[in-house]
Amino acid sequence: MLFALTVLLGALALGWARGGTLDHLGHLPLRFKRLVVAALVVQVLGGLAGGWRYPAGLALSAALVAGFLALNRGIQGTGLVAVGLLLNALVVGVNGAMPVSGDAMGRALLSTQDIISGADPRHELIDASTHLPLIADRIPFYFPRHPEIVSTGDVLVASGLAELVVLGMGSTARRRRR
Repeated sequence: MLFALTVLLGALALGWARGGTLDHLGHLPLRFKRLVVAALVVQVLGGLAGGWRYPAGLALSAALVAGFLALNRGIQGTGLVAVGLLLNALVVGVNGAMPVSGDAMGRALLSTQDIISGADPRHELIDASTHLPLIADRIPFYFPRHPEIVSTGDVLVASGLAELVVLGMGSTARRRRR
């Protein structure tokens, strides 16, 4: 979460440094915004319910966001967001939870205890049975007091959102439509 927030704050700063405004960002022609709200609700409910509902909620959430992104595919940044979400949904879908590198957690000085004890049902440690471990949570993000481990999908989502913010803030932001 802090990783995405940090990237978005950096994107806002870059957008302002390039002479952009939040007003321009607010005028992006995004359609069907309620799909994103519905996706968030479904994902939160699935995460709270746990068990099989977590990957099911994530899959439904990804489908709703995919629909939103497809309907807004002409806006720069949405492609990276779509690919990142697809990678995250894929790795969670085939494993039943997001696999996490124990080595990366150790490098970030994070404990694996909640995962090992089952207190964190949304994550599992990467082991020999893990499918698609290269796109799992394996990238340590060092943020003072709140380090986290992110996936390739998380990096792509944050990059796509940053592209959308920076270009959307610009007065001459390119908004191509297909």
